[in-house]
Amino acid sequence: MEGSWRDVLAVLVILAQLTASGSSYQIIEGPQNVTVLKGSKARFNCTVTHGWKLLMWTLNHMVVLSLTPQGPIITNDRFTYASYNSTDSFTSEMIIQDVRPSDSGPLQCSLQNSHGVGSAFLSVQVMGTLNIPSDNLIVTEGEPCNVTCYALGWTSLPDISWELEVPVSHSSYNSFLEPGNFMRVLSVLDLTPLGNGTLTCVAELKDLQASKSLTVNLTVVQPPPADVGQRAGKEDPVSGQQGTLLYWIHLQKGNLFLNYSSRSAQLVPVSVLYVFLFVLFCFVLFCFSCRPHSTLAVELEELGHVHRE
Repeated sequence: MEGSWRDVLAVLVILAQLTASGSSYQIIEGPQNVTVLKGSKARFNCTVTHGWKLLMWTLNHMVVLSLTPQGPIITNDRFTYASYNSTDSFTSEMIIQDVRPSDSGPLQCSLQNSHGVGSAFLSVQVMGTLNIPSDNLIVTEGEPCNVTCYALGWTSLPDISWELEVPVSHSSYNSFLEPGNFMRVLSVLDLTPLGNGTLTCVAELKDLQASKSLTVNLTVVQPPPADVGQRAGKEDPVSGQQGTLLYWIHLQKGNLFLNYSSRSAQLVPVSVLYVFLFVLFCFVLFCFSCRPHSTLAVELEELGHVHRE
């Protein structure tokens, strides 16, 4: 209620000043366009010739501050003023405290008995949020991977870049608007990491030289070792064909290597060779023991006959 009476009083004073007689005065230099962050201060200057009787500031076509030679008429505590005199001019500065997105719009300063106005535009930008789904990423060394950073609730939309404090063999990123949501920016970082470190997503409002960043940890683990026991019917990792139980053996520097059809060698203890030879020996003995006695005797007799000759 008190604010309404103050508004009414301001209007009455302005009307009274406008109906008073006076000479015509001029605006030497009007305010300039200003872009600020939400919650900060916005300042506008209007320089006029001496002898003025009433100076008014409007924002979004509403009077927010009025000045007379006797002092200001303040109707909203967020709109304050400062003034500067020189020998041939007077400068009025309007200061908007704690600017809000709703303050964005056209702004003017004007004088009583003057048709000229000084016009400008106030733009209020909002720094939104940054998000990376996980703050501790675990990836495989030497394997390509990607990390996504989301910027939401920014006006205007920020430029997104990445800062890498991690060794990589390759890295690149691409930023774009999320399909169907033009208030959300995505930036996808593709990289092939070689060690541990940090990744930082940086969103910047270049008009204001203002930025916000988010850092996550990147932990690199070794790739899992290949399976020693390859089972029959398992797909060959190189050829893509079904594997078998066929292996081949080679000895190198005292170590026995057992190779599968994928051509990847797995180290096998030498004892496996001993077991293999023992089984082979038992198999040969078994084959001989299963042959008919008469056949074996004939073969021995033939061997003896050949020896005697």
